[in-house]
Amino acid sequence: MRARTVLVLVLLGSPACPWRGYADVMRIHLEVLSGVAAKAAYNAAAGRRPASNEVTELLYPLQRARQFAHQYRAYEARASYARFVAALDRYEAFGGAIDAARGDAARWAAERSTVAARYDAWREAADQARAALEREG
Repeated sequence: MRARTVLVLVLLGSPACPWRGYADVMRIHLEVLSGVAAKAAYNAAAGRRPASNEVTELLYPLQRARQFAHQYRAYEARASYARFVAALDRYEAFGGAIDAARGDAARWAAERSTVAARYDAWREAADQARAALEREG
């Protein structure tokens, strides 16, 4: 829990830190999103329907990551940037499915199985973004 809190604080402060580089900030966004997504996927697998504040916790880092992507849109020719944006789209599909289904017990039961597949798609996309960052040095 403490590590996640530290990561969130770093994430919140990182866009305001001009000395942080593109790759460092992107890695931080990917780590924060990965941690929050893992928690949501674990809870869904356990059958636990999220409360509205948990969905806010899930989606807020996505907003911050989209702001980062907008801030660095001059890097759109880089493979890491394209992979990062694709990962954000997968994360949004993952979080959106949870948000859409959470309000109704029957819908949650029906959609819960798709959450794991969306989570796996998010993880794959995040791994591809990380790999692209590594290749770029």
